[in-house]
Amino acid sequence: MSDHDLQQPPPIPPELQSEYEERPFQNCTRCGESLPDFPGGFQISKAYKRGECVMEYALCDHCRTQMMEEFSQESKKRLAQFQDEQVILDRGLDSCAVCNARRDAPGLDDFVITGVCEGVGLLHSVMICGKCGDGVQGIISQKTKDTWRRFVDENFPGPPVDSLPEPEETFNTPVPVMSKV
Repeated sequence: MSDHDLQQPPPIPPELQSEYEERPFQNCTRCGESLPDFPGGFQISKAYKRGECVMEYALCDHCRTQMMEEFSQESKKRLAQFQDEQVILDRGLDSCAVCNARRDAPGLDDFVITGVCEGVGLLHSVMICGKCGDGVQGIISQKTKDTWRRFVDENFPGPPVDSLPEPEETFNTPVPVMSKV
């Protein structure tokens, strides 16, 4: 067994903790499952508009996979192609995975950060700036957009869905990350 096999992933960073609860995410937004103990891991996503977190959620791998199954085949194909051709996955939370814009750059106020986690460790993360997120919106189908709106309606009481961000946040799906944990 090599040292690489024994390496633990880094801890989930503070920027991927719940701002609403002021602590790490504990439960899946969709089903309520305990996340730190969930076999298969989970995804955390946070959307920022004008520099303020306007939406945050965590999905266990089961709910993430289930939601992806609801996406249209057309969207899945286009998003996979977009990921293969335009996304660089090793930029982490500080630079856009598509255009490399820095999250702290002046004027970059709209972005989404996403982390794929297991237990208390971060397996990988991405940031997508608002401009690149808008580009993703142009390649997904109405069926996939409707899946996102249904997710928001069912899990986020409060403001009308039209005032929340569109499903722009991750590198190859508008809601859950398609890669396996």
